[in-house]
Amino acid sequence: MSNEKLMDSTLVEELQERIDALDLDDAMDAGVADGFLTAFALNPEHPSKADMYPYIFSVDGDPASLPEDDRILELLDIRFNEIQAALAAKGGLDPVIFPLVDENDKIITNEEGIEALEPWASGFFFGMLRWPEEYQQSEEVSDLATPILRNLSPDSFETPEKAQAFIDGYRQGKMPKSLEDALYDLVKAVFDLKQLIDPNKPVTRETPRVGRNDPCLCGSGKKYKQCCGRNV
Repeated sequence: MSNEKLMDSTLVEELQERIDALDLDDAMDAGVADGFLTAFALNPEHPSKADMYPYIFSVDGDPASLPEDDRILELLDIRFNEIQAALAAKGGLDPVIFPLVDENDKIITNEEGIEALEPWASGFFFGMLRWPEEYQQSEEVSDLATPILRNLSPDSFETPEKAQAFIDGYRQGKMPKSLEDALYDLVKAVFDLKQLIDPNKPVTRETPRVGRNDPCLCGSGKKYKQCCGRNV
């Protein structure tokens, strides 16, 4: 596999350019796709890439929508593998976000700049819709996903008037006042969901530990250290 990093801005730009070149109405941009891939990595059913990648290019996940451009699929693989590695390591997740800039091309980092998280959040939400129904209806999942879903925009839905009430439900309580804080909350929510859905459980010994002076479990009558434990 290539050692290139999708988090490198040049590769993000390449992915976006190649997606744009497909000229598909339903194709996700790089930021939306990154949120979708993160939700895909958390999916409790662990679906295959063949099942999930088509949704990046088609709302209904039509397999025929997969592009013939192998480089796009390679870039998606690189990023998906990075996301999985970050989740396993419990750190290092760096969402692909395109910050808003002012008239002087300076990144907007105050409360107004939080809007930049909307594409990533919409991709994650679309990925959540591919989760098993029990997780979609879970109040605990809903609570943990709040720092992500509160960044959605009604414009992301086919019926914005109905979406507003849905989104407002996630905007209760204290809201972040800067892009940095909102991004921190979003990443933390991803790892909180990972811990709920697929916790890293400690390995437990199914049989009691045998002392070196205990009788060997093979039934020879010798001490463990003089029998099966000689080379341990």
